[in-house]
Amino acid sequence: MKIGFIGLGNMGASLAKAVLQAKTGAQILLANRSQDKVDAFIANFSGQASSNEEIFAEADVIFLGVKPAQFSELLSQYHTILEKRACLLLISMAAGLTLEKLASLIPNQHRIIRMMPNTPASIGQGVISYTLSANCQADDKEVFCQLLQHAGLLFEISEGLIDAATGLAGCGPAFVYLFIEALADAGVQTGLPRETALKMAAQTVVGAGQLVLESQEHPGVLKDQVCSPGGSTIAGVASLEAHAFRGTVMDAVHQAYKRTQELGK
Repeated sequence: MKIGFIGLGNMGASLAKAVLQAKTGAQILLANRSQDKVDAFIANFSGQASSNEEIFAEADVIFLGVKPAQFSELLSQYHTILEKRACLLLISMAAGLTLEKLASLIPNQHRIIRMMPNTPASIGQGVISYTLSANCQADDKEVFCQLLQHAGLLFEISEGLIDAATGLAGCGPAFVYLFIEALADAGVQTGLPRETALKMAAQTVVGAGQLVLESQEHPGVLKDQVCSPGGSTIAGVASLEAHAFRGTVMDAVHQAYKRTQELGK
C-alpha cells in the first residue's frame, strides 16, 4: 500500500508521524509546497519525498492537508489523473468542507473520509472526529482507524456534527492554552517562578482531564470534591462564575463553530 500526504503543516505532519508509528509497512509519500518541510520531516521521522502529481497517480490513500480555499484548485489541477484512477480513498481535514462539496470536486469513483483532528495528535493525545462518504468500502473505516491508532481518541460521528466537533476539539486546544497561560501568570503574580508556574499549570490541566476520563465522574462532581465549605477553591470558583467563565467558554466554542460553517460556503 502507498499512503500519500499532500501538505505537511502542523496537522499534516502530525498525522504522517502517527501513520509511521502504526508500522503498517506502507510506503509513505510526502509532498509540500516547501521542500524544506519534507526534508526536515524525513530527517526526523522517515518517509519518501514525492510530488502532488506522483501521489495522485500512485497512492492508495491520500491525506489532504491543504487549506479549505486551496482544495478546488488542487483537485481540479489533477482531475485528469483522478479520472483515470480506480477508486482510491481521499482523507480531508479541511474545516467546513462537506462530503458533498468534496465529492463535487473529484470523479465519483473515489471514496472520501472527512476528518477533524487537533494538534495534540502530534504526541498521540489528539481527538480525531471523522465521517465516511456513502460509497466507502467495508474496510475503509478499519484502515483509517489502524493508520491513526497512535494519534489519539477517534470518534466516528454523523457529518452534521463535524463542525460542532471542530469548534470543541479542533479549536479547543487554543482555548486550553490560554487557560494554562492565565493560570501560570496568576502563579507568577503570587510569587512562583515562571518556569515552575507554567509546569504546574500544564500538569494541573493534564491531570484534571485524565481524572475525568479515568474516573468517568461528571466534572461537576469532581469540582465539588475540591471545594471545601468556606475554602480557597470555592472562593476562586465564585470569582469565575461572577465573570461568566462557563458562558464565555461556551460562546468561544459557538463562535468557532459558526466560523467553521462559514468556511465551507
